[in-house]
Amino acid sequence: MSGTKTYIWRMTHYRNIAFILQNGLHCCNCGVQDPNYTNIGYKSLIENRGQSPVISSPAGVLNDYVPFYFHYKMPMLHNIFKGRVKEYKGMQEEIIYLVSTAERIDELGLSFVFTDRHAYLSHKTEFSKLEDLKNLDMKTIKDDTWHKQYTELRKEIKQAEFLVHQHVPADAIVGIIANNDEIATFVTEQVNLTGFALKVVIKPEYYYS
Repeated sequence: MSGTKTYIWRMTHYRNIAFILQNGLHCCNCGVQDPNYTNIGYKSLIENRGQSPVISSPAGVLNDYVPFYFHYKMPMLHNIFKGRVKEYKGMQEEIIYLVSTAERIDELGLSFVFTDRHAYLSHKTEFSKLEDLKNLDMKTIKDDTWHKQYTELRKEIKQAEFLVHQHVPADAIVGIIANNDEIATFVTEQVNLTGFALKVVIKPEYYYS
């Protein structure tokens, strides 16, 4: 694994960034949450993840972990793009990506588990060592398209997750992606207030169109 970087990605609303930079990312079960948090996901999915077990150490349930994907243009972003997430009234352009790497998480000594497909599936395979990243189907995971012609297996694999136990400190973030200049300017201002040396990059091609 020497010299390689396995990027991991987490979506959030841009207005959540100030709290994240000050406090890091916390799992649902930690009880630490931004009082002004803007939710972008299905509440039912969050509830279901609270019942989905993680077998590998440190074990628990999915809501004991902060989840990342292994690629941008996630299926959830596609649902937002299509207006299918009734809990979220905003646009996909308001979503930013928080980018880290599996290697950075490991370097910080954080406990993690990753899966070869959507983590709430009972037939997933769990891994907890970076050398096992070779077992993931990265070709499928990094396919930028998302459409109904996908087989169920392909859909499952594209949603493989990297799960960090309990808390991800802000210094685990190595970059932030925004859709446009307005959002990037807002996020950059928040980054500058914290003193983090974080680059904010505009990448509209990382979103659906």
